[in-house]
Amino acid sequence: MSIKRAFIALATVAACVGVGLGVAAPANAATGKNGVLESGEFGLYYLQNQSGYVFDLYVSDSNFANDVFPGTSIAANDNTESYRNRDTFWWHVFTNANYTGSHGCLPAGYSGNASATFKNTISSAYYSSSSC
Repeated sequence: MSIKRAFIALATVAACVGVGLGVAAPANAATGKNGVLESGEFGLYYLQNQSGYVFDLYVSDSNFANDVFPGTSIAANDNTESYRNRDTFWWHVFTNANYTGSHGCLPAGYSGNASATFKNTISSAYYSSSSC
């Protein structure tokens, strides 16, 4: 085989491997703050019993002050009554920005209504592999 043919063959193999790697990427990665609670996300709901608009987090957020429920002009900060954890991590919620104030923990797979302490007062949240 000539050097030119060997180079073309090698280039073809490299291109095929590159295309194969592109196809192997996850097709349905979660997209936070789009109003759809997907696997791998934590959702804060506008109303009780996981109803109404959802503020869905894929990554931690230290301050909800500039966040709204997707597709609305309704502020997410201090405006949620229930939650659902579709993540594999624990989610920690706080009544103040920057992970301060009252602190609550929600394990993977958990859903429920916010207690009196957290109803319409959650302002920040982060995920962690550990509980409270």
